Amino acid sequence: MTAKPFVAPFAAAIFLAANANLGFALEAIEIVTPARAKELGLEIRANAAGPDAVRVELEFEAKGELQNYSRVALEIDEGGKLFSTSTLREEPGKPGRIIVGFAADRAALNKFTLKVVTQSSPRSRVGHVLNIHEFVDLAKLR
Repeated sequence: MTAKPFVAPFAAAIFLAANANLGFALEAIEIVTPARAKELGLEIRANAAGPDAVRVELEFEAKGELQNYSRVALEIDEGGKLFSTSTLREEPGKPGRIIVGFAADRAALNKFTLKVVTQSSPRSRVGHVLNIHEFVDLAKLR
């Protein structure tokens, strides 16, 4: 009889103990309604970007619940499953304000979400998720 079956669990325990600070943070998710977005200071603007596209911008100040702002992710959901995600680059704007934006096909706007991520510690992260179609009235865009 050999001791090999105990090697893998023992090695895993040593790895986890040695790398405890790497963090296995769970991200709390908050689905943000238009009313809640106003409370957080999240402003969404939309403009026509051609006959079939829309340009969406999100602007906010990193204060209050967003003071530990980390990034904004653009996520595309396809049939209830995450299809793609990407961190958006901040655009130049007013000092102290965060501005990000993207353009998309108007017909696919219901697949797009923006997630404002805040992280107060390596193990404490919150994703404030905005379903874009709830914030953009396509009928008002020319």
